[in-house]
Amino acid sequence: MTQKIAVIGAGMAGLTVGKILSKKGFSVDIFDKGRGVGGRMSSRRTEWGYLDHGCQYFTVKDPLFKEFLQEYNSSITVWQGRFFSWIEGHFQEVAEEKSRYLPITSMNTLCKQMALNINICLQTRIVSLQQQEDKWILVDEQSNYYENYDWVIITAPPIQTWDLIKTHRNIIDLVSTETGETGIRGIASIESVQMYPCYSLMLVIAEEKDFGFDGLQLEHPILGWIGVNSSKPARGKQLSLIIQSNFHWAENYLASNQEVLQSDGDSRNLVAEILKKEVEKVLSHNFEGILYESLHLWRYALPKKPNTKKYYIDKSNQLAVCGDWCFQGKVESAFLSAYLLATEEF
Repeated sequence: MTQKIAVIGAGMAGLTVGKILSKKGFSVDIFDKGRGVGGRMSSRRTEWGYLDHGCQYFTVKDPLFKEFLQEYNSSITVWQGRFFSWIEGHFQEVAEEKSRYLPITSMNTLCKQMALNINICLQTRIVSLQQQEDKWILVDEQSNYYENYDWVIITAPPIQTWDLIKTHRNIIDLVSTETGETGIRGIASIESVQMYPCYSLMLVIAEEKDFGFDGLQLEHPILGWIGVNSSKPARGKQLSLIIQSNFHWAENYLASNQEVLQSDGDSRNLVAEILKKEVEKVLSHNFEGILYESLHLWRYALPKKPNTKKYYIDKSNQLAVCGDWCFQGKVESAFLSAYLLATEEF
């Protein structure tokens, strides 16, 4: 009988493990709380084109990732942009030789292609896991039950993963593939992984302006990145910018404004104004005629410390955990964690 596998999360890690296991003959269902696939590789669709408000590009270093992407070569291109750094008020062109890859049209185009022929349940937030004899049952926030799974693979951020597994004290064999720690110590190492948040502001502007760069990495107390989204292939002709906060600033802002954050709209407007004001100072340019503006908070954007855990697995209970945070928080990290789990353990 074909084994059923439930995968939680439809980002790069979830789609990678789902695709590989489907090809191996497993019956795979992927669950995601979002309206679309991609996770932090998501894009916002507007009348002026797609805005990549999460991951800005990805790099390819590992031969395994390079080989995997061969299937999608026709829909991936190199961002032939002008890249600069900003340090203490000075712009400096980045001389490093690395290719920055982009899916054509939008960042989540790659994820959409990976999702073809896989059963994906969107807008489905899984809130608990139950065991019934040798099977798993998933329960969503609407109290719907999804039953008879042989394996559960979680690809969510560490805090959300911890929330799903912390009550299962019988999971004594969940092993960190780096340390070999099992049981509570192995599980607790997931809880201890801390992530930085990041604010991402999307702007479409009714003016023509060349800022002299397409991507700007900043060492700034508030800003981390300014990207000219419209310089990417097939993102529309209207000037569009992606402004992302400094990780440390976002963390401190969230920590010191918890009460304000309960009134989400006011808080978002305030953050957007702060980011715009700082960008205008850096660029010595006041934006005129903003056609579209939206702010997104990535609560779990980047692990604070690089990890080398590969993945976690409990073979006796048939539960596994993988994700970009098991390595370095990059797109390639998400792929490798999921690929190694799917090929080494199944």
